[in-house]
Amino acid sequence: MNPRTNSPHGCCSTPEAATTKSNAPAVGRRLGMEEAMARAGVSERLLRQCEAHGLLQGAYGHRYTHEHVSVLRFARRAYALGFGMSDITRLLALRQNEHRRSAEVKRIALSRSEELESRIEELQATKRVLERLAGLCLGDHQPACPILDELLELKGFCAPAAIASA
Repeated sequence: MNPRTNSPHGCCSTPEAATTKSNAPAVGRRLGMEEAMARAGVSERLLRQCEAHGLLQGAYGHRYTHEHVSVLRFARRAYALGFGMSDITRLLALRQNEHRRSAEVKRIALSRSEELESRIEELQATKRVLERLAGLCLGDHQPACPILDELLELKGFCAPAAIASA
């Protein structure tokens, strides 16, 4: 008897391992939607998106298998990295393809990285515009405010050319 886990076989040497093992659904056992979402750590919205994209094949009557939970976890992690559902669908298809080329997976990841870099540049330019506007605002008790003026007019600092050159 393992005193840390109360396991007679000692196969789970830590409480974490025992918890992980007991959290896995029995082979062939189907989980309800709430339990599948809890085990995968996903929202109902992400589960529904996965269903809509055909990623949860064989989930009849909102009953899910261990493989469905794995797909949902995969989708959650990919979504957290900023992948959209079309990329998640492609990545899952590659995961299931035993003859996949890792170069394709790498290409998808690098493409996402480039998109993030572009977005970071856009956000940094927007930050510079906001800082410049805040610098022009006196922030006193007077009603005049260049920030509000700019938001009303949508010219000057926030024009696309101004952001690109900022």
